[in-house]
Order: sequence, then structure tokens, then C-alpha cells
Amino acid sequence: MAQNKQSKSTYFFALVLSLTACGQSGDSSSLSKEDSYTEKVVSIEETEISQPTQFLKADGNYNKNLIGTKIKLHGTITNSASVATFKDAVVQITFYSSTQTELFNKNYTIYNYFPPHSTVEFELKTENYKDVESIGVAVISARAK
Repeated sequence: MAQNKQSKSTYFFALVLSLTACGQSGDSSSLSKEDSYTEKVVSIEETEISQPTQFLKADGNYNKNLIGTKIKLHGTITNSASVATFKDAVVQITFYSSTQTELFNKNYTIYNYFPPHSTVEFELKTENYKDVESIGVAVISARAK
């Protein structure tokens, strides 16, 4: 009879232990899912922040003044990132000859915020130089907010 009591108490202890483990397993898996989601969002943000030029794209058009000495650029910067907000984008203007030879570059900082999935307009005025037939614009750097 003592052995029967001992095996019943062992069985009861094993049952309680397995039920406790099952109860904790459900809680930890839901915590694990929440932690996993947070880790993925943080990982995406870190990736986006480390590569701003992959997510910030500049575009625009320009006009020369009547005497051809100045250029006015009307542009946009589009942020295609999912979570990262950028600021202070550095835009590089490239000046090209009639044969599309790159003559030189000039950098400008656009002091603005660029939230995810947004397009921000900007305007720049610069000198027009000899032999410039066209210009290009690109974002070369930005800082994370």
C-alpha cells in the first residue's frame, strides 16, 4: 500500500508539472511572437537607416533664367522606406555637357524631414556654368531622425 501511495503521488507530481509546463508554454509563445514582431520591425528600421540612399530618391526639372546665368531646380525627394524617417538629405546636382560628359557636381542639403512613404518638394537656385546642357539630381546621404 505504501508503494501504491508513492506511485500515485509521483503520478500526481508529474501531472502537475506537465500542466504547469503547458500553461507556461502558451504564454511564452505569445510573448515570443510579440518579441519576434518587435525584433523584425527593429531589424527593418536598422536596415533602412543604414542605407538611406536605397530609400530616398530625388527627381525634378529645371529652368534657366532669361540670360542663362542661373538655374532653378524644382524637385522632389521620395522616401520608400517602411518605417525609417530621414532628415537633412544631401542632394548632389550633376552638370552635364551636350555629349553627356559629367562636368562637375555640387552638393546641397535639404533641411527637412522625410517620413516613410512620403514625397517632399524642394527648390534650389544655382549658377549655370559654361557648356552645361543638362543636369541630374540624386540623394547621396541623409541622417536618421
